[in-house]
Amino acid sequence: MLSSSSLVGRYAPSPTGLLHVGNAFAAAVTMARARRVGGACLLRIEDLDMPRVMAGAAQTIIDDLTRLGLCFDAFGRDDSSVVNGVLWQSARTRAYDEALQRLIADDVVYACRCSRKDLARVASAPHVGDDGPPYPGTCRDLGLALDAPDTALRVRMDRLVARFGNPVLVDAWQGAYLQDVVADVGDIVVRRKDGLFSYQLAVVVDDGFQGVTEVVRAVDLLSSAPRQVVLHQALGQAPPSFAHLPILVDETGQRLSKRSPSAPGILRTILSEHRPQRLLGHLLRLTGSVDVAVDVDADEFAAALDERRLSVTSLQWRPIDT
Repeated sequence: MLSSSSLVGRYAPSPTGLLHVGNAFAAAVTMARARRVGGACLLRIEDLDMPRVMAGAAQTIIDDLTRLGLCFDAFGRDDSSVVNGVLWQSARTRAYDEALQRLIADDVVYACRCSRKDLARVASAPHVGDDGPPYPGTCRDLGLALDAPDTALRVRMDRLVARFGNPVLVDAWQGAYLQDVVADVGDIVVRRKDGLFSYQLAVVVDDGFQGVTEVVRAVDLLSSAPRQVVLHQALGQAPPSFAHLPILVDETGQRLSKRSPSAPGILRTILSEHRPQRLLGHLLRLTGSVDVAVDVDADEFAAALDERRLSVTSLQWRPIDT
C-alpha cells in the first residue's frame, strides 16, 4: 500500500534490453529518496513501444530489481493495467487516447506527414537544440485530417507555451534549468505514424494517473522535462518535481548501455559475480559517499547516500574489486 507521505516516486524501466548498472543506480537512488521521507516508490514497466520490446526482458528486470533488494510499493488503483502492483504501459492505450482527445478538443493538435528524410534535412539548420533540430512547423497550418493515412499527430507547443509560459525548473541536483520549448524543441509528436502513442505523452499521463510527485532519472533526460511540464499543464495535472542523476560512463566517457548482453556493466552479469550488497556498497563509493566500499542493503544505501555528490553530470564506472 502507498505511504501516507506526500512524496511518490517511480522507477520506470523500458524492457528493450537488460538492465545495466546505471539503471540499477537510478532505481536505488529513486527508492532512497522516497524511503528517507517515508514516501512511496512505484514500479512501472514502460513497454509501450512493443516493436522494440525484448522478449522476456520485463520479467528479467523485475527479477533483477528484486534480487538487488529493491522492494517497490504496490500501486493500489483498480485498473486492468496493474498486475501485482506494477503498472504496464502496454495496457494503457485507452488512457493515452483519452488524453489525446482532450488535447484535440483544446485545438492544439495537428496532423504531420513529414518523413524522416524531411526532418533530416532540418538537421543542417543553424539552430539545433539538445535533442536535435526543433520541428519547424512544416505541416502546422496545412489542415491535414487527423485521421489521414501515414501521418503523425503533433502538439502545438506555441499555443501551450503562450498559455502557460516556459517552465522554470529547479532540479534537485542539476540546479536551475531554462529552455525555450518552442525554439529549442518545437511541436512534439504525441501519436506516431505507426499509431503508437509517444513516450512523451504516455509518461505524462501515467505520472498524473499514479500521483507521482518526483521524477528521478538520468541527466540525459533533463531536456525532456520542460515539454513534459507543459503537457502536464495542458492536461490539467500538477507537474512533478525533478531530480536528474549523473550518468555512469565507461573509461572512455561513453554512457553504459544495455544494447548488448555482453556490454560492460550489465546488471545480471554483475549480480552473478557479486552479492547485491557488494554492488550497492560499490555504488556508494563511486559517488564519494563513503571512502571504502562496504556491503550494504537498500535501506543502508539510502541512509549513507550523500546527495551532494550527485550534482554532477557523470560518474565513471569501475569494476567491483573481487
